[in-house]
Amino acid sequence: MKVCIVSSRFYPQIVGSGMSAFVIARGLHQLGHQVTVLTDESIKMELSTATGVDFSVKYIRSLETFAVGKTGLKAPLDDLYLHIRKVNPDIIHVCNFMPMSLITIIRDKLACPVVFSFFNTPVIGKRTVGCFSDPDVENSFGAFVIKANAYDSLILGSEYYVKAALCLGANRNKILLSYLAPDITSLDITKSVDASKFFDAGFEDLPYILLPSRITPQKGITDAVKMLSIINNQLDTTYYLVLTGMANPFNHEYATEVRELGEKLSVNEYVLAPRAPVDRTSLAILFKNASLVLIPSWYEGLGLSAIEAQYLRAPLAVSDTVGLSEVVEDGRTGVMFRPKDAYSMSEAVLRVLRGGVDIEEMLDQAQESARKFSIDKHITEIESQYKRLIEKVSIDEEEA
Repeated sequence: MKVCIVSSRFYPQIVGSGMSAFVIARGLHQLGHQVTVLTDESIKMELSTATGVDFSVKYIRSLETFAVGKTGLKAPLDDLYLHIRKVNPDIIHVCNFMPMSLITIIRDKLACPVVFSFFNTPVIGKRTVGCFSDPDVENSFGAFVIKANAYDSLILGSEYYVKAALCLGANRNKILLSYLAPDITSLDITKSVDASKFFDAGFEDLPYILLPSRITPQKGITDAVKMLSIINNQLDTTYYLVLTGMANPFNHEYATEVRELGEKLSVNEYVLAPRAPVDRTSLAILFKNASLVLIPSWYEGLGLSAIEAQYLRAPLAVSDTVGLSEVVEDGRTGVMFRPKDAYSMSEAVLRVLRGGVDIEEMLDQAQESARKFSIDKHITEIESQYKRLIEKVSIDEEEA
């Protein structure tokens, strides 16, 4: 089966849609399918030295800048159509709304089935695509892509994604729920990591809280900085907050806001940013050695970092919000707090750090819970759906 995956973001990004698209591509390749990924040209140099990319990757001009609303559609649409014609796939799998909008334009020129998945998390009535300034435009554009029905199937990775798609007008009969899963195979805690690559000498001895999210407002980073100030005023031990995303901030303006808040609260010396982007193996060690993993997001499609923490038996505190509530059960597989509330977050963190929960029991339950999020199952379900769609096209052609 010739599979074409279209994604504006891709590996070696270690979070978000880039990682999800990579997991799908690698899994299908390992099953013996001929996979071609179409992604943005900006990662060409970085991807050329990355390991684990044994399938074909073709590059599209300005796909990522189009996906975030900073450029027009001429270059990405030209390249996209050209590559699809050359690949001549049996099926196309499109990741996220903006690339899907391009496919919608040329759908009548494509003979093969199209599958659509989105990994950017819609917040109904406020945010759908993450591209436009006005919530009404966001919602209308998302609904346009969904209602255009330029896809044969929607494969969605969480119950919340399904709910969002239905709110935007999706046909329930086209939806397949297949839970996303993190790439656990790349989180190898048996390897040694030179922490000096990322932090100053002595880091290994510091008690720290790990926040492994991108640096954007909706990830609740400033809430976490406020929390750090609160708990360090109440504990005998001084804790550090490790922000892995600060090595290469997704939102530089917000990163500045984070630093300024840390300075205002006199906690900047306890907020640690890696000197270099953290690779997956090093991230696993950071998870494993953390006193607590913190996910203070305002919303998530599905909390993949939370699942990773559960797999790796790291104590976990998360916002009680969409996506994360599908992963964590308060007091059993982690602790939860109100989103956008530094005081509620502080109470949850202190609950763990002060031994207010049975840590070993919680870690056992969390690790068991995380096993339901399986990459193998996810890829098998996707493959089966592809085969059904391709078979349907063949039957329709025979009947015609």
